[in-house]
Amino acid sequence: MIQANGVYDPEGRLTGFTVSNHGDSYVCGAVSMLVINTINSIETLTSQAFNCHYNEGGGYIQFALKGRRSAKAGVLLDAMLLGLKSAQEQYPDEINWKEM
Repeated sequence: MIQANGVYDPEGRLTGFTVSNHGDSYVCGAVSMLVINTINSIETLTSQAFNCHYNEGGGYIQFALKGRRSAKAGVLLDAMLLGLKSAQEQYPDEINWKEM
């Protein structure tokens, strides 16, 4: 099961996440695409600073914004969250999303 944890600021806005326990299923591929596309989009389309740590072999990624969440980065993170929650609704045995 994919374990995804969201990190929120005091205002309740998503500012980071950790995703672990990826497997070989199509759901894992979809989650990976959402997560990697979000990180690449924040890097390319915004000036938001962030930290990102991952396992080269796959199966783990941790992402956190540095400083205050910008509007552009926020839209991208919220879009990713929408996709992850939608996938969790469709595949509850494959994805576990927790808000931290």
